[in-house]
Amino acid sequence: MEQANTVEDYLKKLSRYDIYNNVFYRGQSEKYKNITSSVSRDVGYTMNESSIYTEAIKMRTMEFDGLTSPIECLSKMQHYGIPTRLVDLTIDPLIALFFAVQKVDCKSHGNVYVFVQPEHSLNDKRVKLLSHLATLKSLKIDVIKSSYIERYSENITEDEILEFASKGAFIKHSVELQKSNERLFCQKGTFAICGNEIIGREIKKTVLPLNSIEPTMVIRIPFEHKQAVKKELDEKYNINETTIYPELPSVADYLKEKYKKVDFDLEGTYSILEVKDMSNSGARRCSIVAVLNKVLRIEEIKNIGIQIIDQYKSANDVVWVYIAKNGDDYIMRNWMIRGQWIRESLDPRCKPHLIGDMDELGYIWRFEKSYSTLADYYDEYSFTDDKILYTQNMKTFEKFEPHYKFMLNAFESGNMKDLEEYAIDNAGDITKLFLKFGDYGHSRNNEFDKYLNSFQEVALHLDNIVLWVKKEELNSHTKRYLISNCFRDAKLHFNRIKEQAMYWKKTINLSEDEYNKIDPEKIKRQEYQYKQTIPLNPDGLDVTFNLDISQNIDNTLNIRGTTNLFDKASLMISLRNSKGLLLAQNKSLVENGIFDFGKLGKKGIGFDKGKYKVDITLAIPSVQNEEFLLKAGLEYENLKGKYVDRTGIGPTISYTEEFEI
Repeated sequence: MEQANTVEDYLKKLSRYDIYNNVFYRGQSEKYKNITSSVSRDVGYTMNESSIYTEAIKMRTMEFDGLTSPIECLSKMQHYGIPTRLVDLTIDPLIALFFAVQKVDCKSHGNVYVFVQPEHSLNDKRVKLLSHLATLKSLKIDVIKSSYIERYSENITEDEILEFASKGAFIKHSVELQKSNERLFCQKGTFAICGNEIIGREIKKTVLPLNSIEPTMVIRIPFEHKQAVKKELDEKYNINETTIYPELPSVADYLKEKYKKVDFDLEGTYSILEVKDMSNSGARRCSIVAVLNKVLRIEEIKNIGIQIIDQYKSANDVVWVYIAKNGDDYIMRNWMIRGQWIRESLDPRCKPHLIGDMDELGYIWRFEKSYSTLADYYDEYSFTDDKILYTQNMKTFEKFEPHYKFMLNAFESGNMKDLEEYAIDNAGDITKLFLKFGDYGHSRNNEFDKYLNSFQEVALHLDNIVLWVKKEELNSHTKRYLISNCFRDAKLHFNRIKEQAMYWKKTINLSEDEYNKIDPEKIKRQEYQYKQTIPLNPDGLDVTFNLDISQNIDNTLNIRGTTNLFDKASLMISLRNSKGLLLAQNKSLVENGIFDFGKLGKKGIGFDKGKYKVDITLAIPSVQNEEFLLKAGLEYENLKGKYVDRTGIGPTISYTEEFEI
């Protein structure tokens, strides 16, 4: 999921899909967790889908005159709010955006779901089968087959019935569809038709939601920005209630909302949690952090920023204000908005850089573009139970402490040789411990989270000592000075950990038995997993590589080769020895099926005799050339074969070859 605060942000994010013709959009409130057809929202509708279809036509025969197929009839029913298995879509991203932000008083965010899917005509076999299911009382396969053949005068197999019925279909935008549903013209609309749940070879009455098909992208417009985005759609693009809904009642809704006066009282809407003096010799400066006490629109939040700045600017030359939506965002320093004020008469040499754009009143603003999606990420991946956090950090600290004590003792006793040898021998272990501390997550208790931060800080300073030890260009005096500073800061955090350990163990009510039972190595944090959303092309390119490895006179290597990858593919080579140590890396673009990584290895030194492994990778699509993506696809859906990997953070290609010098 991505966040957009303005129409410009939104269109920029969508521009990556300009290479596709078959893009569909759905805008709705985030409070609706599923994209469901109306017939699936009540079990009574679902169990009586065919009766609803039949009775609707019988009760309004004239309305359905001239409509010859079930899909046309379903489209007409959808227009009048009769429960169907259709889901409204549009091919216009701005209209989908309107539906996402339409209800500006609803505190829920607005979402636009983007689907890159094959489009099907009204006469497509899949569409005919899915719409035919809506007309049948019995969903037994033999009944479906015989009635389908009778209706459409074409054969269909049982395997086709099961395949088509299990998945939804996206219907191509067409003039024919508009004939049965006039509103589609104004909304550049079309439909997806939903499939049924299938168990074994039995088709159930349950109609699946559309989100059983993974959207290629979801763009969120946070509640705070919904009203501003809706206003922008009206003023810049003439998209509003009256153009979306031509009926007269929509005009009334539009005018009432446009001219409604809203009074806003700042009292009790926020709390100031931090005020820091940031003054220097050239200017009086302060920084204020505030957290909202209620959900507000962005203009209201901006007014809070102005009120805070005005409260402090008389005593300062520079004021910064940071506003978080809630306590979790405050802990993670995940700001919604940052404000800044600089006294105009301040010496230019003492003025800080502007953090954003200045408004007509002289305030500078930066509206953060990912705060809501980051908040979701932190909630899912960063915040952890306090008892687990304490135990993970403390048990890892038990492994870290011997390293710290040995190195500190060596330094304080003046034995720099022992310190340096120990640091180099244990560098890998110290770095791993530092990374572990950083990976354990955060507490929602701000004070406890500050305590936990000491574990990472003490490990960071020890890891920095290892770096200074390895700096051969430093003289002994400079090196000792830098290491001394690291130990000075490390001691503060080390002592804090020891002194407050029992206090926090008691505060979070962690028993000794619970502490002993928690094994940090067995606790796996949830990680992001890539999902393929654009259907794979069965006729895609089966990727191949052929390498040519040659050794030069100076023992360096030349590695080049051929591939059938499309031109402008950006490849990375990594060369490792038999122990897995990385020795060299380089990049190459594919041109006319050829890649060349040039000379690898230091001139005059090269590589010793032995076994080596070369890895050639095609990185994720977001870093690839646009010309290559036009053919490979944004999710490499047009590539296939044993070298393609669709796990991890995105699709990649990896080719490995071992060789010996």
